[in-house]
Amino acid sequence: MGYWGVKSYEGDDASDALDAAFQQVHGDRYDELMDDGNPMPFDEVQLSLADPRTLAVAVDALAETFGTAPSDAWDDEQRLAFAGVVVRHAEAGVPIPAEQALLALGWLESEAVDWDEATVRMLRRRQEIALLTKAPRS
Repeated sequence: MGYWGVKSYEGDDASDALDAAFQQVHGDRYDELMDDGNPMPFDEVQLSLADPRTLAVAVDALAETFGTAPSDAWDDEQRLAFAGVVVRHAEAGVPIPAEQALLALGWLESEAVDWDEATVRMLRRRQEIALLTKAPRS
């Protein structure tokens, strides 16, 4: 699995699902914002475009990639990718369906932190859990 940061959505699976969702929902607008000539930072692009539709499409992309809807049958990496997609949308203020919020919370709380920078990940995980706990529900 490829990871390039300590945030749950900074893994390849979550990143790919988010990218696919923004592309599918926003198309040309997403392409314009992601153009190298656009001064808007990557994080701001995602936060500005995240909405309930992109959350649904990103979760569907994960289900398609993993061959099944989110469930306890998913392994730790798949669960973290799901949590990452949900966390990213919560950061953008998108109301999270209660079932998805509870699933992501449970998986984050039970995450085995086996990272090179475990302390940094544990601190970030604590922030993500607090964010999802307070996130608006739909």
